[in-house]
Amino acid sequence: METGLIRKRKKNGGGSARDAETGRARTWLRVGLLLSGWVAVLWWFPAGTVAIDQSTADALKVQHILKTIEAKKKNKSGKATKQAVISERELNAYIVYRLAREQDPIIKNLKVSLLNNNQVAGNIQFDLGGFDLLALLGSDLSFDFKGRLKTQEGGGRIDLTSLYLNGRSVPPQTLDAVLVAVARYYGEAPGSINDWYELPKGIDRIAVSQGKAVLFY
Repeated sequence: METGLIRKRKKNGGGSARDAETGRARTWLRVGLLLSGWVAVLWWFPAGTVAIDQSTADALKVQHILKTIEAKKKNKSGKATKQAVISERELNAYIVYRLAREQDPIIKNLKVSLLNNNQVAGNIQFDLGGFDLLALLGSDLSFDFKGRLKTQEGGGRIDLTSLYLNGRSVPPQTLDAVLVAVARYYGEAPGSINDWYELPKGIDRIAVSQGKAVLFY
């Protein structure tokens, strides 16, 4: 459209008019580029927000990925056709972000290491001050765990290969006792680490390798 205007004015007004119009076109091009840049910035940081730290940025990235997957419509075959990659750092940042927004959290801390061949390891800390049935274990429990993540058709579970409570090796049933207590606290049906649990909505399966997890959806 601007090219047509330049050509039209060339016929009526000569070179000076053309130069002026070309200068204005270049000026608007520069303004357009600047505006598009600011639109991108404002899209990521709405009015009233301030610069965020790396951990929060990582957490929001994961949140955005999960919401995108949740909103995606399944194809006719029902099979996963896309994938998204989340790093170990981003996953742990998201866990911290979510725990910080829990009311009266029983899980005090959770940190996960992503290893090759779908292996996962980590530490989970419970603050169970009000549970009488766990008096023998104590109220401040720190579990170090390692196992293999299995996922299929929207479900997942971890087959534990080692479990330590406050530095001492314990059987998996010890963690089961904690999960039962937590479930009762929240008024939910007791579960077991051997149960299959639903993955976040829209995710079909997860593949874990060193430092990253691939979500298939």
